[in-house]
Amino acid sequence: MFQTAFKYYKSRNPPPSFEDVLLIGSDHPNLKPVRVDDIDGQCFAGLLSPSEWKVHELTGRPGLLVVANPFTAEAQRQWMTRSLADYPNPPNTTNQSGVGQRARDAVGSWWEQLQTIPTPAERRTFAKSLRWATLGYQYDWTNKLYDEARREPFPPELGALVRHVATTLGYDRFSPEAAIVNYYPAGATLAGHTDHSEDDQTAPLFSFSFGQPAVFLIGGTSREEQPDALLLRSGDIVVMTGASRLCYHAVPRVCIDAELPEGLGCSAARWAVLGAERQDAVQWGAAVEEYMRHSRININVRQVLRENQQTLQRSGLG
Repeated sequence: MFQTAFKYYKSRNPPPSFEDVLLIGSDHPNLKPVRVDDIDGQCFAGLLSPSEWKVHELTGRPGLLVVANPFTAEAQRQWMTRSLADYPNPPNTTNQSGVGQRARDAVGSWWEQLQTIPTPAERRTFAKSLRWATLGYQYDWTNKLYDEARREPFPPELGALVRHVATTLGYDRFSPEAAIVNYYPAGATLAGHTDHSEDDQTAPLFSFSFGQPAVFLIGGTSREEQPDALLLRSGDIVVMTGASRLCYHAVPRVCIDAELPEGLGCSAARWAVLGAERQDAVQWGAAVEEYMRHSRININVRQVLRENQQTLQRSGLG
């Protein structure tokens, strides 16, 4: 049932209907409102006050929380820029780490290299080459585990954001220790899977979406169960807690606004140009805008260790 739904929403010809896709923040019987309160009146820069957040739990998936975009437009651009300009850099690992690239790539980061490519078509092709980056505990995709010997500092600004969201939602003991940043060009997919490599599989998983919309499938603990489909738009947050933490999930479709029925796209909330934080802020903002016009970025953050556990029991592979 899960794979059937995945193929349906992935299909290009014919394209799927979006009539059964839930829109985060909407008034729908399958979305149960969850009340959150300000904590000592504290707000986080770039986020709305928690009392203004639209938080729901998916009624058929206990523990699956969704937060309709609580970010300001400028904050979204800042997280997009960090994801593009900072997070793919050493000591973080990417799908390109250790892989030879074109001659023009000999100097500079992936993002800097992208800016040197003269034509939009070539830039789009090169942009698609980056698919993931790992932060904090570096994830070994081959062996499906984390390694104490490859534990890097977790980005402090991302850690602060996740702790604020976690505390607001009642998970004040959550410790952000690893993240995978996924880069999805339009048309990319992520197959159905569960996240079970962490030593603590009871801690929630926080997932932040930026850029173009995507269809997100959340099923049960078996691939035989019919999944629910959610439309994730820029700034939306998914939190997998409780029973939903080990459920199958996938991204069968990354959309461009024009593919969606009227009212479902993001065009009404285009991202503001970043302030003059860099000497080339206007040019840099335009480069981010160009990339995001055809792409989605997802930052999913995990707690690897159990509470009061200081290190992984294993060190090294094998």
